[in-house]
Amino acid sequence: MRLILLTLFVGLAACGCLPYAVGTTAETAPVQTVVPSTVVQVAIGQPKINADPGDLDERTTSFSFDSEVRFGLDERSDAGIRLVGSSGLVATYKRRLTPSGPQRVATAVIVGGGLLGLGSHAHFEATFVGSWPYGTTMTPYGGVRFQHVIALGSDDSTPDPALGAFAGIRLGEPDLGISPELGIFYSPTDTFMETDWVVVPSISVHGGRLLKALGIGL
Repeated sequence: MRLILLTLFVGLAACGCLPYAVGTTAETAPVQTVVPSTVVQVAIGQPKINADPGDLDERTTSFSFDSEVRFGLDERSDAGIRLVGSSGLVATYKRRLTPSGPQRVATAVIVGGGLLGLGSHAHFEATFVGSWPYGTTMTPYGGVRFQHVIALGSDDSTPDPALGAFAGIRLGEPDLGISPELGIFYSPTDTFMETDWVVVPSISVHGGRLLKALGIGL
């Protein structure tokens, strides 16, 4: 059973997943502090980035476990590294645009890039996110996200860019919370009976206590 589960996990993690889920509010990580998170997402209707160049519009459903850490740079910005499944790595920078606080809408932009599919594709992303703290244990958030992947080899496909909206809610304490989220992205296809939409439900778990639970003393 363990062998079956391990084989399934490796197969899913290496399937060329795209990091649609945002999993974060407009808040940045505290200065000089590492904030870890784990993202579980299902992307229904995702373009296959490992399809043949002649099958650019082939769609699939992908499932991935992503791990991310964000590090506070100053009072308004942080940087993050996200391991996408076991086959991709993306670096991002978040900059808060408006102040945050109780009963106040905070906004931020996130930009980044990296490599996916074991280095077969370059990835670029840009996200605008707004969040509204409602008490200390609940923060609704949402925004818009653009991402694009470009094949680095002639044997791989380059799907059309994806543009979409997402909404979620962060529940829990600052050092351990959970964020269910739903994203809907438009990525056009010319193939009959293939959908132009990618639907992405996800759940993110984040906070310093996550590291402690994993036995990592940062």
